[in-house]
Amino acid sequence: MAPFLNHETVHNIFKKEKQCIVNTDLDGIISGMLLQTFLNWKIVGFSHCTGKPDDELWLYDSNNDFSECVFVDLPVCIDEITVIDQHFVLLDQNSIQRYNKPKNKLNPNVMRERLFKNASGYNEYTKKYPFGTAHFILALLENLNIIKTDFSFDFEKKLGSFDLADLMLRADRVIGNTFQYTNNCLDWANWLMEFGGTNTKTLFNKVKNEYAQRLELERYVEAKLTSLGCSGNDGECSNLFRGKNYEKIKKYFEFLSNSLGLEQIPLMNFHESGALMGKRFDLSLNLNQIQLIENETIKNNIFSFALVNMKTLSVTYKKD
Repeated sequence: MAPFLNHETVHNIFKKEKQCIVNTDLDGIISGMLLQTFLNWKIVGFSHCTGKPDDELWLYDSNNDFSECVFVDLPVCIDEITVIDQHFVLLDQNSIQRYNKPKNKLNPNVMRERLFKNASGYNEYTKKYPFGTAHFILALLENLNIIKTDFSFDFEKKLGSFDLADLMLRADRVIGNTFQYTNNCLDWANWLMEFGGTNTKTLFNKVKNEYAQRLELERYVEAKLTSLGCSGNDGECSNLFRGKNYEKIKKYFEFLSNSLGLEQIPLMNFHESGALMGKRFDLSLNLNQIQLIENETIKNNIFSFALVNMKTLSVTYKKD
């Protein structure tokens, strides 16, 4: 067992019948379906936080208390909010204790102490976790025996021009990342396989052994996702939420549920909170990158932040 799996935080979060708010891309939605199916979690809202002016939060009940919800695949940094995410990268060594102190956040980058800059000042962003939150959740659910050893996904299941493995691996572009950043991805694949169960091992053996052959299949998955109305080729569907296109959202959720063999997310009328707004910062234009990041992320109205790449900081603020 990986040492961190004895950690109090893991057991605090992975309990039955919690409420959660999920990201509106493929990774967030699959993550929500896994938690809903195997832990009987209730999805009560959706969010899109990418450091853009139209960042938003959609809730079934506008009176929901955020502190009682788990934010999934969303890098929320408010102390009292529980989070499962992989976007956030530690700024420096001093950030580790601050992030872990509330004992309500799980992030593979924090677990392996992946830093934006190390003690020598070198940028280590290229060593960050390169896969989806869904893959991280799958491995944890298997290790904790919440997903039993006799349950298996049919990764060979054909979904037109691609199979189920291709669909699951398009969450945060596993195959494309592995082709581009091979050594880092293989290292993280081994890490997931070390503590994950049969499904994790089967899926990431495909990554390790078939990533070159599967690269071309990504575009077929992307074409399917956009044909379902997603504005992004990563299955990002906030456009459907903004337009309140319930019919297309339902069709998208049905496709994923039927493909994966997981419980479909119930769809009800939702409310736009109007509570968020985002902004991006070009770090290459600032000589003191750490200072800029720290200045923005300690503001009282901060909601979430992530380093999109080595040169871009994405921040979402709570509106006054």
